[in-house]
Amino acid sequence: MLDTSPHSDGPAIAREARAAVDWIDTTTPRTLDAHDADGIRVGDILRYERDGYTLEGVVIDTDGHTATTNLGDSVAI
Repeated sequence: MLDTSPHSDGPAIAREARAAVDWIDTTTPRTLDAHDADGIRVGDILRYERDGYTLEGVVIDTDGHTATTNLGDSVAI
């Protein structure tokens, strides 16, 4: 809507809004299950099972095959 606005700043505001949405999508933590964690990144929340309990931990390190959480667990992904 802003792109077609007659206001002279409309297109620039629309570009800034799109950039803000892209930034939010890139930086907001996602919650992923261990069995479906392709592309997981540091800061994401990993849901996994340990000793019969479902846990959710923040990923603090990953090598693409395992993810280490803030709970001290190394989880195969």
